[in-house]
Amino acid sequence: MMSSRPNDGSRLARASAMLVATALAVGACGDAAAPGDFDAVQTNQAALEALGPFAGNPAIEAMGLLTTAMPDFGAAPVAPAMPAADGMPIPENLRLLTQVAPFLSPTQPAVIFPADLLGKTLVYNGSTGKYEVAPDSTTAPAIGIRLILYAVDPIFHQPIDPLTQVGYLELTDEGTPAADRLGAIAVVNGITYLEYLASAVVTTSSLTFTAEGYLSDGTTQVDFSLSHTWSQVDGFHLSYAIDVPSKGVGLTVTANLDPQSEMGTYELTVYDGGSSVVLSVQATPTSLTGSVTHGGNVVVKISGTPENPVFTDGADNPLTAEQVQALGELFNSVGAVIDGFDDLLIPAYLVLQVSIGA
Repeated sequence: MMSSRPNDGSRLARASAMLVATALAVGACGDAAAPGDFDAVQTNQAALEALGPFAGNPAIEAMGLLTTAMPDFGAAPVAPAMPAADGMPIPENLRLLTQVAPFLSPTQPAVIFPADLLGKTLVYNGSTGKYEVAPDSTTAPAIGIRLILYAVDPIFHQPIDPLTQVGYLELTDEGTPAADRLGAIAVVNGITYLEYLASAVVTTSSLTFTAEGYLSDGTTQVDFSLSHTWSQVDGFHLSYAIDVPSKGVGLTVTANLDPQSEMGTYELTVYDGGSSVVLSVQATPTSLTGSVTHGGNVVVKISGTPENPVFTDGADNPLTAEQVQALGELFNSVGAVIDGFDDLLIPAYLVLQVSIGA
């Protein structure tokens, strides 16, 4: 089963984004609780700089069409779909994860493109709403395919009329004896905006999806890596890393989820040069504990339940209603960026047929 959101790793990350926002809004807490050199505005700016190239990226926007127009390759592993979990509390995501375990099946690494598509260029057919082989296919890589990219409405993910070519996406079979692996390069208006390698490995009891590469806005390059692992024994592990070498900023997110105990642990780090802010959280269906630290000092305490979280500063003073509102606004922005990861990985999810999400 495929959808516009093929992988549920981002669902889980978005569920923790409410807590991620705490780290970015921690400056709203009392000054007495924070180290003298802590600057919440600077922390927020570091996160925005790390995530900036995701917003309005022309390659990501153009690839939005692939969610409905990509041909069905049907050669690689498929993991079962799971109900959508947008905005759900963390433990609800844990309960949903328990539905995945019975359906994993083993697979051997295989050729991920049908033989009749290798070396071919695909163009969009407005009548069928699908990509089809172009009459002239001389520019495609021999071990993969080239898809022509078009100007696309960023909201509805449909081509703008009249159909206007803006670039191309090359997908290559970089598989090894151990894993299915896909190479992706997206070029728009002569600029390479995206390049990565993604791989998928499925066994009788686990699924591992990884990707590593870079995204650019034409000026600033963001290096990224991620790993989504599901195991019947160990549950779900999610790891994101984003780094902007030219600016010395970045962030990492990790999550470990155990569907048997319905417990999840999360950690976010936002760093700017030698300074970092770390958010650590542990959640169950009935409890929530954690903290935000800067320079080893606790600047926010987290307690309560997933339905009724309590945020206090380092001196146990509650946050104001305005500060809580700020958390919600930041949650929305972080969630939008996590969606950006899904969007840039759409080709890999579809070709490798990795679908833990709805």
